[in-house]
Formats: sequence, structure tokens, C-alpha cells
Amino acid sequence: MILRASYWTWKLLNGESIPDEMPTAYLMLDGECMYNCAYCTHARDSESDNSYLSRVVWKLIEPKDLNSISLKFKRVCLQTVNYKGYFEDVLDVVERLKRLDTNQKLLISVSTRVKNTKEIDILMNSGVNDLGIAIDVVSEKLHKLYRSWSLEYTLSLIRYGAEKYPGRITTHIIVGLGEQDKELYEIFKLMKAYDVKVALFAFTPIRGTRLAHLTPPSLERYRKIQILRFLMFETNYTPEVDFDEDGNLKILKYDNSIDISKAFLTSGCTHCTRPYYNDSPRNKVLYNYHTIIETQKK
Repeated sequence: MILRASYWTWKLLNGESIPDEMPTAYLMLDGECMYNCAYCTHARDSESDNSYLSRVVWKLIEPKDLNSISLKFKRVCLQTVNYKGYFEDVLDVVERLKRLDTNQKLLISVSTRVKNTKEIDILMNSGVNDLGIAIDVVSEKLHKLYRSWSLEYTLSLIRYGAEKYPGRITTHIIVGLGEQDKELYEIFKLMKAYDVKVALFAFTPIRGTRLAHLTPPSLERYRKIQILRFLMFETNYTPEVDFDEDGNLKILKYDNSIDISKAFLTSGCTHCTRPYYNDSPRNKVLYNYHTIIETQKK
């Protein structure tokens, strides 16, 4: 088992301090991935440094380093590279975390590319609170090209999980992979109907991946999509939207009395912050702010 922790998680586990509050511990099970996602540092053909996932450094840790995790964090987000034997390792780590959580207050999220409904059932009955089944690419054509199987199959797994385990399925969506705004909107509507939480990311080009040559989405476009997601999922307000012939969002109308400042926060599971996952700490304006205080600096 190769176990890693995001840099700030690693610092907290080692008794060091970080600049901001981080209630979620981010862990990753590492190995040689069987998949070849075009934007991922751990893709089968990637030439990236595999100590990174997106732009975050992940430090090696030992299972014994998990001993104090329930005292330092409210949630653990366990991500896994889909290597041979990954599923057994996921269950092993979940079991360790549950055993260490003597107060039974620690929330556990697992984010992995499940292959079938059987894996969903096993994970959801293992002590996992939330299961992330990533869409990433909302374009049907590009989903197949970048992730090697059909968008419909990914959606079928999400639909199964959402119907059987209501309110416990999340998904990741990346903005800036060649999709139309209208395609994002249609997926949002579907996830809303399924009661699936959406964690929104801005595409981050990483050296060594197949899509290293692409540019991130403009901040203006990303802000519109963030506001759209926020209105649809976190308010009772139905925004007025319209798209041009190319599928670009040209009208987004909503009541000006609605406070949209939280729209720019990291979205996903409760307590999720993912600091600087697709942003550099040097940037004055971030795609995703990890605290509400940070949004006021933009």
C-alpha cells in the first residue's frame, strides 16, 4: 500500500501549523493506474511527477500516521488511483479509520472510479459516508475521448448510487475541457434531480499530461458557472438562463438580493476546502476560495 497525504494534511499530521483552518484530511492511495485520463498526472501514459495530483504535492505517509486523524479532522477524503489491488486497499484504510474513530464522529468520503454497481454497494456498506463518482468531462464526445468509456455509463453508476443511497453520492465536474456551458447546465439539472452534490473544478494543465497544452477557463466564465451551480444547488431560486448558438451562457438572471459570495467557495462534501487544488497561493484571485474570508480578498 502506497499512502499519501496532501501537503497541508501532511503538515497537520506532523504537528505543524498551516495558514488556514482545514477540517478535512486529504489522503490518496497511489500506484500505477489502469486508466489513461488525458488530464490526469497519474494516467497510464502520463509523464508527470506522480507525487502530484493536479497542482498539489502529496507526501508519503505510513498507516500508523492515521492514529491521530480523528482528533485533528472532521472528515477524511480518501482518493485513489485505480491500480491493481486498489479496492482492497480502500477497504483496508476505511476499516482502519473506523477503528481509530472511537467517538464515531469522523466522516469518511471516498473518491474513486468505481467499475460497477457491486463496488458501489460494497463501499457504501463499509462505513463510507459519501462516495464520489467523478464525471469530470460533461461533453459526451470528449468524455469518451478523455476518459475511455461513455458518459452514459458514468451517469448510470451515479444514478444507481443516488437511487439506492440518497444524498450520499457526490461528483466532480471540471470546467475548461472543451465542453459547452449548456452541457454543464444540463448535467447540473440531472445531478440536482438525483440529489447529487457537485464539486466544481477549473481545469488545470499539468506538464506531462496529454492536455498540458490547453489553457484554463477564463475567470469570467468560471465565475458564471460557479454562480449557476450555487443558485441551482444551494438556494431555492431558479435562475433564468439562455445560451447562444454555440452553447455559451449569454443570460444568467437572478434576484440581486441573493448573496452569491459563497458561490466562489470550494464545493463538494461538508467541510471540503481543497486549498489551492487548482490555484497557486501566489494568485491574488482564486478560482475556488477555501474560506469565506478569502472571498472577501478577491
